[in-house]
Amino acid sequence: MNLADPPTLGWWYYPLSFVLNVLDSFVAPLPQELFVLAIGPLSGRGLVSFWAAVAVAWIANVLGDVWLAWVVERYRHVLDRWRFGRWLLAKAEAGERALGERGTFAVLAGLRFISGGRTASYVAAGLAAVPRKTQWAATAVGSLAWVFFMVLIGQLTQSATGLPAWASALVGMGVGTLIGAIPALIGWARKRSQRGRRDDPTSSTGTG
Repeated sequence: MNLADPPTLGWWYYPLSFVLNVLDSFVAPLPQELFVLAIGPLSGRGLVSFWAAVAVAWIANVLGDVWLAWVVERYRHVLDRWRFGRWLLAKAEAGERALGERGTFAVLAGLRFISGGRTASYVAAGLAAVPRKTQWAATAVGSLAWVFFMVLIGQLTQSATGLPAWASALVGMGVGTLIGAIPALIGWARKRSQRGRRDDPTSSTGTG
C-alpha cells in the first residue's frame, strides 16, 4: 500500500497530524510542523482537504496548550519527581518572566512563534494559574495565526523549490526553525551585552 496515494493518505494524515500537534505542546522536538507545512502542497495535489487539515492542526494546538497548562497547574508536585517533569518546569522560566513583563494574552498568543516558546509559555500559564478563559482565547488566536504562517511558508517553499510535498516541508521546517530562532538569539545577545556591561569595571562611575 502506497501511503502517498490519494485513497490512503487521508485516513492516516489527519489523526497523526492531530496527535503530533497535541503532543508537541509537551515535547517540543516533535516534527509536527511537517504536517502543517505540507498542507498547501498536499491539498494542491488533491491528497488532503485544505480546510480539514487546517482545522485539525488548529484544534490540536489549542487542546494541547490548554491541556499542558492544566497538567502543570494540577500536578506540579508530581512533575518535580520526574526528569521530564523537571524539564517542563525549567522551560517555564522564560515564560514566567515574559508573563510578568508583558501582557499575558500577547505572550501566550505570540511566544509560540519562537522556538520552544509554546511549551515555555503554557507551562508558565499553568504555574501562574492564568484564568482558563484567557488561555483558551490566547491559544485560539495564536494557534490559528501559527498554522496559517506555517502553511504560507510551506507553500512558498514548494513554489520556490518545486520539490515534492514532503521534501519542501522539510526545507520549510528548517526555514521556520530559523525564523523562530531569531528572536531567541536577539534576546540572548541583549542579555549577554547587558551582563558584559555590568561586569565591566570601566562602565561604573565613581566620585573623585
